[in-house]
Amino acid sequence: MQVDVLIVGGGFGGAFAARELDKLLSRRDIDVLLVSPENFLLFSPLLPEAASGTLEPRHAVVPLREMLTSTSLMIGEVTDIDVGARTATVVSVNGDRETIRFREAVLSPGAVPSVFAIPGLHDHAVGFKTLADAIWLRNRVVRQLDAADAEPDPGRRRELLTFTFVGGGYAGVEALAELESFARDAVKAHPRLAIHDCRWVLVEATNSLLPGLDPRLARFTESSLRRRGVEVRLGTRLVSCVDGVVNLSDDGVLPYRSETIVWTAGQTPSPVAARWNLESDDRGFVPVDDRMAIPGIEGIYAVGDFAAVPEPDGGLAPSTAQHALRQARVAAKNIAQRYGVGDGARYRYRTRGLAVTLGKWQGTAQVRRFTFTGPLAWWMGRSYHLLMIPGLGRKLRVVADWTMALLFRRDIAQLGQLGTPSRLPEP
Repeated sequence: MQVDVLIVGGGFGGAFAARELDKLLSRRDIDVLLVSPENFLLFSPLLPEAASGTLEPRHAVVPLREMLTSTSLMIGEVTDIDVGARTATVVSVNGDRETIRFREAVLSPGAVPSVFAIPGLHDHAVGFKTLADAIWLRNRVVRQLDAADAEPDPGRRRELLTFTFVGGGYAGVEALAELESFARDAVKAHPRLAIHDCRWVLVEATNSLLPGLDPRLARFTESSLRRRGVEVRLGTRLVSCVDGVVNLSDDGVLPYRSETIVWTAGQTPSPVAARWNLESDDRGFVPVDDRMAIPGIEGIYAVGDFAAVPEPDGGLAPSTAQHALRQARVAAKNIAQRYGVGDGARYRYRTRGLAVTLGKWQGTAQVRRFTFTGPLAWWMGRSYHLLMIPGLGRKLRVVADWTMALLFRRDIAQLGQLGTPSRLPEP
C-alpha cells in the first residue's frame, strides 16, 4: 500500500494529528492513513470517572471513524519502520502483515507503565491506563464489598477491603479518590459494612503529591484525602507485595495484606525507538524541534508521550493530553505546508491550567497563577474536559451521565463477565 502520510497511534497525538489533516487537506487528493490498535480514542482524563461509575465507560471513548472524515483507518500495530526507505510494516487486526510506503509520518505510539523489579509486583498488581483497567477496578471494588459482606471474620474482611495505590501522580490520586468516593456510596447497600471497614493506602516515593501542581493545591489534596481516611504515605516506596502482602520502606508501617494493588507510578515512552533506529534521550523520548520534526530526518514528526518536545520557556513539555493534542496540530500544519497548504506552525503552547477531580463535588484546579479548590474546582475541571471532547454527540452523552449521577445513586451492579461469553451447555 502507498500513502502520502502515515500516522502511528490512535491516542491524543495521532488522533488529533489526523483530525487536523482532515480539515487542512480535505480538498486535496492526499492519502492519509492512521494505524491504531483500537478503533477509538480513549479520552483519558475521564478514565477515573469511568472507573467510579459516574460515567458510562463507552462515553469515555470517541470512535475514530466518527472523529475522522477523509483519513483512512487501519486497526493494527506498526511493528517496524524504516524512515530512510519510507516503509512501515503493519500487522492488521486479522493478523495479516502488510508493507506501507509513505512520504511523511507522524509517530505517536504512546507510552507504557514504568515498572521496576519489585518482588510480587508483576503477579499481584494491576495498572490504570486502559478502559479495561477502569472497568476491572470498578468491578473489583463491588466484588470485594460483596465478599466482605459475606465474611464473618473482621480481620479477613479488612484484608478484602484494603486497596493500595502506588504512585501519587494525577492518575493515582484521581483513580483512588474516585473509587473511594464510589465505595462510600456502594457500602450503603451493605448493612453489615461501614466505610471505616475499607482501608485505602496511597504510596508516593517523593515528598509531595501531584508533581507540577501548585504546592498549595498538592497540600490541599493530601489533606482532603486524609480527612476521608486515606493513608497517604509520602517519601515511601513499595518494597514487595509477594502473595499480596505489602511491604513498604516506611518502618512505621507493618506489612499488611492488600487484596487490590494498583500501580500508577508513571509512564515511559513506548520502547520502539531503538527498534526503529531513532535516536532517543536517556529516558527513552525521541527529541524533536519546535515544529515537531525529528532533526536530520526530513518529513518525520513525533508527538505526545513518545517525543521530547521543547517548551517555549525552556525545558520539555509534560506528557499530558492537553500538550499532546497541541503538538499534533503543529505537526499536521507543517505536513500540510509541505503540500502547499498554510504556512506551517511552531510549538508555542504553555500550560493553561491543571485540574484534579477528587470524587463527588471535590477537586483542585490551577489556572495560570490562580488556584481553586472544592466544588468550584471540580466544576472547572469537568467543564474544561467537556470542551476538549470531540463531537457534540459525545459531549451530550457525558453531560447526561454527569446529571444522572448527581440525581440518583450510582449503579453497584458487578459486571465482571463483560467481554466473556457464556459457554453453551453440553448436548
